[in-house]
Amino acid sequence: MSNLKVSCLKCIHYHSTHDPITPRGCKVFNFKTKQFPSDLVKKETGEDCHYYEQRKVKSKGFDFHDPKNW
Repeated sequence: MSNLKVSCLKCIHYHSTHDPITPRGCKVFNFKTKQFPSDLVKKETGEDCHYYEQRKVKSKGFDFHDPKNW
């Protein structure tokens, strides 16, 4: 694994379950949990998740912070 910090919100395997009791899920491990899946993996194994893959950020098209656009 590279030097990327594991953050489920930025991982391609993370998903919302829409279940109020277990709202977070991991497609790789196929489980739902109340906490972030990476935290549960770290707690159970003592290691960071080895399946973490950072999402590719889609281009928004229009940059509101760019002064050239105003």
